[in-house]
Amino acid sequence: MNNKIKLLYVILIALVFFTLWPSEKTNHERQSGIKVWNAHIDNNGQLNVLDVVLGKSTLKQAETILRSQSERALFIKLTDEELQDETLEAYFPTSPDRSKLIIELDAPADLLERIKKQAYKTMVFPSGNAKVEISPADMPDIEQLLAKSITYIPPVKLEVDVIEKQFGKAEQQIRDVDGNLHLLYPALGLDAVLPASDKNMFQFVPPEQFNRLTRLINTSTTAEQ
Repeated sequence: MNNKIKLLYVILIALVFFTLWPSEKTNHERQSGIKVWNAHIDNNGQLNVLDVVLGKSTLKQAETILRSQSERALFIKLTDEELQDETLEAYFPTSPDRSKLIIELDAPADLLERIKKQAYKTMVFPSGNAKVEISPADMPDIEQLLAKSITYIPPVKLEVDVIEKQFGKAEQQIRDVDGNLHLLYPALGLDAVLPASDKNMFQFVPPEQFNRLTRLINTSTTAEQ
């Protein structure tokens, strides 16, 4: 291999390296472009996340706002031998900022029972939990349900300093028994979760329902300074 070919080979490797390796500027742009930073309490005292207002916006309105069609399903989680925790969710696999989004819907008990009885399509997991697909006949009713909570999964992993730069210092930091760090913002109804080896989750509920989130954190937790 002559010297000219060797030099060309080195230049090509360098170009590939610098093209594929994310620069600090690129990461900063991705972080600053995350839309969830705009979450706030509006003039009516309601939590606004990505322009979806919890307790006010319907699923159909949320889909219009987010410019995305959701996938809807009923999830049944076994909490013990007798009790079940049921949540009706709409999953948004894509969004303008490449995040993923889950909206929990405020569904009446009779609608949940109807979905279970029809059992359009059911997937049971090894844990005993189940995912129930929704019949097309029930979709119009589902679209009119109000957003109850929002879980936002950003496109990049974020550290504590980045999150606190946007939302301010957390009122409390808690690490659960699985090693997940929770940054708690009761006034914003936010639990920002930093898993040890996965992407973050931002879980939002109306501030007056914040205990819904704290109940989900394993009670064997330790507070951090």
